[in-house]
Amino acid sequence: MFIGVALWLAVRFGAFQPVAELLPQQTLWQLSLGAMALTLLVARPLRNLIMKPEAVARRSLAGRVAPEGPAALAAVKTQTTMFAFLGMLDAVAFIIVALSFMHADAALGLINGVYTLTLAVVAKPDFPLLLKETEQILRRGQ
Repeated sequence: MFIGVALWLAVRFGAFQPVAELLPQQTLWQLSLGAMALTLLVARPLRNLIMKPEAVARRSLAGRVAPEGPAALAAVKTQTTMFAFLGMLDAVAFIIVALSFMHADAALGLINGVYTLTLAVVAKPDFPLLLKETEQILRRGQ
């Protein structure tokens, strides 16, 4: 939201001009709104699929040394999964922010801010519960 407000202020009072217009404005809006809507629709099912405690417990820690004990292992696996999931969701928002700045489209920047806040509510992962359930699964597996 802060990025959208900053872009609006830059366009309104700072005479910020478009850097490059990669797409016609109508196409930009259609693609952006479509990507936002699609992400909002799949965010919760994707969260449920990726953040399932059984899936988190099975996931390997590629390139990382596994800590000792189920509690530490559950914490590392849960954190790794959480950041990967949030990174996937934020990819759409970052692309739209970049396009908003290139096109100097302050309205799209503001809408992207509202979209990001809505996405945070829709796809809100429950970190403590996931951590507890993953630890229980790892304890049963030992």
